[in-house]
Formats: sequence, structure tokens, C-alpha cells
Amino acid sequence: MGAVVRLNLLVAGAFVVALVLSLSGLLRQAKTDIARELEAGMAMADQMLAQAEGTPAQLERLLATELRHLQLVRLAPGVSPSPVIQDQVPAWFAARVWPDDMPLIERRQPLPDGSMLVLTADPGDELEEVWESALQVLILFAVAALLSTGAISWGVSRGLRPFGELLSALDQIQQGQFTARLQPCVVPEANRLASHFNRMAEALEREQADNRRLTRELMALQEKERSYLARELHDDLGQYLTGIRARAYLMTHTADNSVLVAQTAPLIVSDCEAMQQGFRRLIRSLHPVIMEPLGLEESLRSLAEQWQHSSGVNCQLSIDGLPVLDHETSTHLYRLLQEALNNVARHADASRVDIRLQSDGAQLRVQVLDDGCGLAEGVRPGVGLRSMHERARYMNAELDLASARGQGLALSLTIPLGTAASPTG
Repeated sequence: MGAVVRLNLLVAGAFVVALVLSLSGLLRQAKTDIARELEAGMAMADQMLAQAEGTPAQLERLLATELRHLQLVRLAPGVSPSPVIQDQVPAWFAARVWPDDMPLIERRQPLPDGSMLVLTADPGDELEEVWESALQVLILFAVAALLSTGAISWGVSRGLRPFGELLSALDQIQQGQFTARLQPCVVPEANRLASHFNRMAEALEREQADNRRLTRELMALQEKERSYLARELHDDLGQYLTGIRARAYLMTHTADNSVLVAQTAPLIVSDCEAMQQGFRRLIRSLHPVIMEPLGLEESLRSLAEQWQHSSGVNCQLSIDGLPVLDHETSTHLYRLLQEALNNVARHADASRVDIRLQSDGAQLRVQVLDDGCGLAEGVRPGVGLRSMHERARYMNAELDLASARGQGLALSLTIPLGTAASPTG
């Protein structure tokens, strides 16, 4: 059952209750008013009869006159007056207002000729007035109810129209059609709702576009990483393996030449050492295994030192009270700082970077400050920045970036210290 139908039924029920109460009050008051009118009419008739007593001509004129609320007849001896018939009012209504068991208001006066003058109160006119009043009240309530339900149906339907449009737009959003928008309307509340919905849809559309762009970038980055691994394995490790194989083959065929074996063996050892260094460099780029034997603090110092050596940018690391973090949080923090330094090397054109870690027991605050060119106004975050935000979210941390064009970038990370970290003792 729709809201309009429910509301109309509620209003109709209220009108019915009000109509019943009004008619009940009208009928109760009508009984009192009829009795009062009949008593007043009978009193007036008594005065008229008293004036006509002893004057036959005046009495005849009185008998020929139609009196309101009264029935005046002259009857022969032994004849009873006929009952008053109500033909202008429905019988059920007359019985409800003036039932048959009501006391009969009547006067009987004997005349000199032996006949009987009977004066009977007639409530017919009053019943007819009450019936007309009841009909008017009924018609008034019916018209008011129709107008009210019509106005409610129109107003509610117009008020609910924006919600129907909202549901339709939400269905489009659910199906991935983030271009759905709501048109402005005259209802202020619905207009504000439409404005909020449109902003939400625009944000979802931007997120969808960003996700598509990041997906393309991630795929490109994946191909780049694969190309890097292929080059490393082919150009570096592959060449060393080729050299080792060739020298080993040479040694197997010149085993009796001790001088050649003595010259070739150190070359094989050198190639093995170089290949081992290449493997370590490759593994370090894939996973920070250095944290396992050294811990987070020494790993960060090693990261800063290696990055400074490879980028040529002065890097200063300051650590004050680094707590013991769980392995997952340590890995995310290491990777986040690694990504921040890589962004400085690729985009900042900086000459100095300061990394500060400070703990007060409740939270760990991390800052990365550079003196580079800063972020361009309106630049959209790429894979690097998005990955840093994702890592901050995994650590339940807050990541803020503050930048002014030409004044460098300030990265601030606040990590709450709870179950994931405990201070060193």
C-alpha cells in the first residue's frame, strides 16, 4: 500500500470520526430543541384558546389556521385523534431523534356542543429542519474530505516524485552508470537531497575514472617490472652464468694445464660473487629482506644511505624512540618511505631530504621533508601516491601531504600505537 493511499485512508478515517461526533452532537441537541419548541408552541396555543373561549366565530377561525408545531382538531364525542404522520423525514431518522416512546404533548378541552377540542404538539417541522441540517453537515464533510484527499494526493505525489527519481538514479548507480544526475526541483529539502546526490555521483564518476587510469598505470608498471626483471636476469645474471659456464667448460678440457686452471678459477669466483650481488639487489627491490636480520631502524638507515648514494640527494634520517612494530606494519612503513624517496628522486628535483621519526608512546609520527619543486596545483595522484595512501590505511594511520609550488613537499604520517606496536624496553 502506497504512502498516498495510507495517508488518504488516515484522513478519511479522521473525517468519519469527526462526522460521527458532529452528527451525534446534532441529534442530542435536536431532541432538546424540539421539546423546547413544542412546549413554547403549546403555551402560545393555550393563550390563543383562552382568548377564543366563548367566541365561536374566533374559535372557528383558529381551527382553520395552520399552526406551526401544532395540530388543532375538533372531534365528536368518543372519537380519538389520528396519529401524526411524518412523511418529510425518513422513518429511521425520525425514530432516532424523536422516538415513539416520547411523552405525547396534548391538550383536550370540551366544547359547549359536546365535542372535544384536541391540541397536539407536532414535531414534524422541527424534524425536517434537523434532517436538513444533518444533510448539510454530511455534504460539508464529504466535500471537505474529497478536497482534502485530493490536495493530499496531489501534494504527496508531487513531494514523492523526487524520491522516485532518486530511486531510479540509485538503480543506475548500482549498475555502474555514474553519470546519473538529479534535476533541481521546487521542494527545498528534495533540492538539497538532489544536490548531495549529484556531488556523490560526481565523486563516484571521478573515482571510476581514477580507478581506470590507475588500472592502466598498474598494468604498465607491471609490464615495466617484468621488463626490468627480464633485463636484470638476461643482461646481468645471464651474462655471468654464460661466463661461468664457458670457463667451467674450458677447465674440464684443460684439467692437466694447472696454469690455465689457476687463472680461470678466480674468474669463476669473481663472476659468482658478482652474480650473488645481483641476486641480492634484485631480491632487495622485491622484498625488504634486510629488515629480518637488522630490524626496522637499521633497515631505514640502510635505505636512506643507499638512496642518497644512488640519487645524489643529501638525505638526513632522525629517529627518536622508534617502537617495536609488528612485521606487517614495519613492512608497510618501510615501503611507504621507500616510495616517498623514489617520488623525490623522480619528480621533486630536490637537493635535500629530511626524514624524522618520533614516538611519544601513543603514536608514531613520521615526516619526510624535501626542498624540491612541490606538487603542481590540481595534479591527480598517481600510483605512487595512491599506494602510500593505501599503506597508510592498512596501518590505520593518517597521511597528509602539504605542498606549495616551488617550496617542496611535506609528508606527515601518524601511526597509532596499539596492538600493532609496543615501545622498546
